Amino acid sequence: MLLELFIDNFVIIKRNHIYFEEGFNVLTGETGSGKSLILNAINLCLGARSDKDSIGRFADKTIIEAVFEVDPEIKEILCDMDVSFDDNKLIITRTIGKKSSNIRVNGRITNLNSLKEISHILMDIYKQGDSNSFMNSSNYLDLIDNFTKDDESKRLRDCLNKSYQKKSEMLEKFEKLDLSEEEITRERDLINYQINEIEEVDIFNIDEEKLDREYQKLNNISSIMNSSNKIKEYLDSSEFGQVSLTSMINECISEITSYTSVDEKIEDIYKSLVNISELINDVYQDIDSYESSLEQDPERMYELDMINQTLFSLKRKYGSSIEDIKEYYDKISLRIKELDEIESLRASIDKDIAKIDKDLSDYASKLSEIRRNKSKILEAEINKAIKELDIKNGKFKIEIGKKESLGANGFDDIDFLISTNRGDSLKPLSKTASGGELSRIMLAFKEVFSDADSVDTLIFDEIDTGISGRTAQVVGEKILDLSKKRQIIAISHLPQIASLANNHILIKKEDVKDFTISRTEKLSNGDRSLEIARMISGVDITSTSKKSAEEMLQMAEDLRND
Repeated sequence: MLLELFIDNFVIIKRNHIYFEEGFNVLTGETGSGKSLILNAINLCLGARSDKDSIGRFADKTIIEAVFEVDPEIKEILCDMDVSFDDNKLIITRTIGKKSSNIRVNGRITNLNSLKEISHILMDIYKQGDSNSFMNSSNYLDLIDNFTKDDESKRLRDCLNKSYQKKSEMLEKFEKLDLSEEEITRERDLINYQINEIEEVDIFNIDEEKLDREYQKLNNISSIMNSSNKIKEYLDSSEFGQVSLTSMINECISEITSYTSVDEKIEDIYKSLVNISELINDVYQDIDSYESSLEQDPERMYELDMINQTLFSLKRKYGSSIEDIKEYYDKISLRIKELDEIESLRASIDKDIAKIDKDLSDYASKLSEIRRNKSKILEAEINKAIKELDIKNGKFKIEIGKKESLGANGFDDIDFLISTNRGDSLKPLSKTASGGELSRIMLAFKEVFSDADSVDTLIFDEIDTGISGRTAQVVGEKILDLSKKRQIIAISHLPQIASLANNHILIKKEDVKDFTISRTEKLSNGDRSLEIARMISGVDITSTSKKSAEEMLQMAEDLRND
């Protein structure tokens, strides 16, 4: 649920910190006081696009921050969406600047699309004229399947989706086998050419690294031989007068030999020098032997060049690495086998598809029956709810037709129909109800679906437009009942509704020096009574309106305690 909303420098709001509570929260105030700004601020925290014109005149940027408390189930979903948590709080911060803006979720930068995905889990807003899930026929299957949250509907939906996906894969495979004899011959010839081309090199036994080392050795054979000769000269030169490592080490040994019996340390040095001399001789012999083994091999060099060129060509055609070429070779080898066995494979796939079609039909039929049974219950509950909301001649019906083809969600085609006046024919929900009636119908839907809906916070923006008197009282009581299951935030002009809230927030404008500022105030006791009285009688509050306000608040207290 929404715990806090912090607004800094937003249009005419200089700085505001609003605290919301569990249950029913109401925002009231005179026309133009800034109620819509509060809703706009919340919408920005849910992913609405920002407007630099909304930056107030009190600073060079706007900051809006919403703090939510999430339950373990919602937290787990958000964690799967890469949202990190330190506790059970979710903090969304929008910073809107004239040059740059940013969005943070629990301190981490995110983007607008990610924020929109998160917002659908946190809050549902109904505003006059807005479309929502109950007005969009593409959502009706999901609404009915999720109604009462039965495991069987979920199981059948999963089975349908998996079977439909499997059928799609089978059809794609069959399409690849749906070839004429001419097409089979042409594809077989192409694959055989590719197989022969790859087999020119022993691709499965080739060691590319070893080949590269051999190629580099042959390509540098002359330089290697020259370097070997130089090393041999450095170690033990045969030229007269040239100093070599061997001669220098031997001179060192001669210098120290006569003193080996004098000191043990000298004897150790002598032994080390002798070891070095022997090691140099071994190195010399190794180099001499290696040099003798070196020889130019133009034929092998040509052969390696051809292998490298072939590999380069294969990589360009079939993959960027030896492993990719092997994978492609296996793929086309399997394909040639399919072409050789095409008739039997077609028959096998046909048989598999027929079985899947039967499974799909069974799953869809069972799911359709469940949907029809649920629809009867849902119809009855919605009809009961809209009559309680004083749409006396209202009639709601769920129409279930059958699509021409069976899809991933079955074959049902569902529409929500309603008539609100006696003698009217049933028509699609979005095309018949007036604004005030539509508000109450949406409230009826939200009440009926409250157990199936996982969203914790519902916002009603001026849901009381177009209603009054007893109808307003009924709407208020419905919202109060709904607030026992969900957090409700409502913007209202009617005292019958506002009096039922357990948290009343007043929005008002004040002139401060050269500026007009909108601010909020949590009302209690006497202040709340005065606001309800104002909503009853207008600017001129009378003793009668005060008394009526007190009676309303007392009745509301009794209803909340029932």
